[in-house]
Amino acid sequence: METPLSGEGLLSRLDPRAKILIFLILSWTVALADNLLQVSAFIPLVLFFSFTVYRKLITVFKLLLFADLFLLFVVITQVLMGSPYMGILVFFKSTVIVFLSLLLLTTSSVFDILHALHHLKVPNKLLQLAFFFYRYLFTVKEQFQLADKSAKSRGFTPRTDINTYRTYAYLMANLLVKSYFKSERVYEALISRGFNGHFPVYRHFKFKSLDFAFMFLTTLYWGAAVWKFYL
Repeated sequence: METPLSGEGLLSRLDPRAKILIFLILSWTVALADNLLQVSAFIPLVLFFSFTVYRKLITVFKLLLFADLFLLFVVITQVLMGSPYMGILVFFKSTVIVFLSLLLLTTSSVFDILHALHHLKVPNKLLQLAFFFYRYLFTVKEQFQLADKSAKSRGFTPRTDINTYRTYAYLMANLLVKSYFKSERVYEALISRGFNGHFPVYRHFKFKSLDFAFMFLTTLYWGAAVWKFYL
């Protein structure tokens, strides 16, 4: 269950709990920014984090570009409503927050992030739901691609007609039924292995000097930025 930047750079060596806490502090502060100057105060920090994963910067920018495509609709809407500055402000705030999430969160595996959230007292059922959703999302995608390929091998050609809509409805219904039976098999497999609602974890997190240094220096920068540009 790897993420795009899992195991990459210095940030991947940090305790996920430290990265989650720092991300929440920084993103909350950026979200409360009233102007572009306040947002720009955190750009040097984002650039520094980016330098630690320089070998995969292209991957980061591709993901960021994909997210920004949706933000363009917000900018266009604000421009049409007569508030272009607000649209630009929302665009930059969202971009910085997404950038921080990519650099701080995706440098750890999904399981490590969920494990860290468990230690941060996030409800266990919510974490299990997120785990299974991510774990089997790609399985569902593969099943749909297989069914779509099978339909096209039998001469199906997508068009904007009732036959195409009916075919895709059958594909989605078939996928839903398969997903249900798959979930039943997964549940029975977990029960047969003694699953009691908690995943056993054999490696626990431990704060190191690097984690304390990261939290101290980042918090110091955050405090200076808030004092200079927010107060």
